[in-house]
Amino acid sequence: MTSKVQRTILRILTKSGFQISSDALDYLSNLEFPLEAVESVLNSVEKEDAPTVLSVEYIHSLIEKVPNTDLSVNETDTDSPHRPPTEHSPDETKPRAEPNWDYSIDKNPEYDEVGSEGLVDDFLQLFRDRYKSIRRIYSGRIDTQNHISPSVAKTMKSSAKAERARMREGLRAERRRHQVVLGVVKSKRKSKSQNVIVEIEDEDGSMSCVVPMNKNGLQGQLLSEKADSLLLDEVVCFSGTVASTGFLIVDDVIYPDVPTARAIHAAPREVYAAFVSDLHCGSQEFLEDAFDRLIDWIGGRGVSSEDKSKVRNLRYLFIAGDLVDGISVYPGQREHLRITSNIDQYAFLSEKIRKLPDRVKIFCIPGNHDACRQALPRPPVPEEFAEPLYRLGHVEMLGDPCQLTVEGVKILMTHGDSLDDMVTNLPGASYTTPAVPMIELIKKRHLAPIYGGKTELAPLRRDWMVIEDIPDVIHFGHAHHNAIDMYRGIKVINSGTFQGQTDFMRKQGVVPTPAIVTLVNLQTGSVSLRDFLEEHVVPIRRIKG
Repeated sequence: MTSKVQRTILRILTKSGFQISSDALDYLSNLEFPLEAVESVLNSVEKEDAPTVLSVEYIHSLIEKVPNTDLSVNETDTDSPHRPPTEHSPDETKPRAEPNWDYSIDKNPEYDEVGSEGLVDDFLQLFRDRYKSIRRIYSGRIDTQNHISPSVAKTMKSSAKAERARMREGLRAERRRHQVVLGVVKSKRKSKSQNVIVEIEDEDGSMSCVVPMNKNGLQGQLLSEKADSLLLDEVVCFSGTVASTGFLIVDDVIYPDVPTARAIHAAPREVYAAFVSDLHCGSQEFLEDAFDRLIDWIGGRGVSSEDKSKVRNLRYLFIAGDLVDGISVYPGQREHLRITSNIDQYAFLSEKIRKLPDRVKIFCIPGNHDACRQALPRPPVPEEFAEPLYRLGHVEMLGDPCQLTVEGVKILMTHGDSLDDMVTNLPGASYTTPAVPMIELIKKRHLAPIYGGKTELAPLRRDWMVIEDIPDVIHFGHAHHNAIDMYRGIKVINSGTFQGQTDFMRKQGVVPTPAIVTLVNLQTGSVSLRDFLEEHVVPIRRIKG
């Protein structure tokens, strides 16, 4: 992990206009709190008198000028994930642990990957890639690996004339062959008899599928309920028989879904991750006191004896978008802003974040209020707006959606804009029950299926919203309502908000559950909540599963 720390130090110093000698770099990276030492150096250095290359002696002279700076060097191996925690006095304000992170960024929409001319061919390529990506998932399932296209299925319709001839000769009617047909949902309507008629298509043709009312599917669920959950533009499989009309009479609706039995990944050591979202810094309703209590708690201030181990082993913080409130996101917003500049909003957040100990790695993605494009996928917040955050060595600014492997655990994070479409199109979905639509999206293996709805999708040659690699944790924001659930081994987290209810939320029917932080033990998988809204932090509430 030393090499990662050194790369971070080099990046910070280079952005600040400094170079550093190799022995000085080794010295800084082996300090117990290397990033705090770098910050002390930058705060103390006088650029006009600084040497071209920072030496060990020069860094020593700067750090010694700063009171309470710890110069102790780690003597144990910082790469070891099993280093035992050090005991400290109860008066200490920060848990003392080196930032030995173990993570990789597996999926991250960077600017050079998500540009588009917006041509017709770009739109076609988006849906072709979606279709092919989810078709690969179906091909890996035993029950759908022999799926066929709508155009092929229609050639297998039974002949009504041939059936009548067989019956006149006293022969039994030929048994219709069972088919599994794959396509993109083009339209959906109800017939006079209340059957659901779904038209699916691929590049070569389309087909109408009749989902009978009051009939159970092969898995026992009412078919009409499954059909009601179908969304336009999603890729789905229908099983059934082809009638003489060329319609598919459906006996089951099969989503790509995730396997019921699969390997669940776990960290090799006790390590915690905290999940938050929708901070909305700059809003008059930003709950600054509650957020400060969170910062203090992570920093080890006011921590109960019960929580000391959790805080000491907290290594990761995930922020799922809407870092700031933005400007002119909705009509009349400026009247409700405390900070009316995007740049100043991010600077305000960075002043809060820099108080966190450097042992905590912070992953941030943008939301619809952030200073970036509305269309998904979103690249990271541009550095020109959030330069102070980019200067913090323990912050990673990522795009939406992104997927990481952290301590061996796969974590998928997205802001969750598509919840707006899900709430209006999916029975049972609401902003107060965000886990319901989140689980449906997992079943569909897509984070934003509907094109042309409330969620903007960029016409790219790759559909970034397909859930190709099954996560162990999926983290949304946007709903401003904390929710925890479990689906087939996947922890489903909507982490709520640090913004109180605004007038706009009241009009939209959004009831927030603010200042609730979700904590996950990445080794055991246990999930717990902590409420920072109260004047005194309430005990952790545990979640089963």
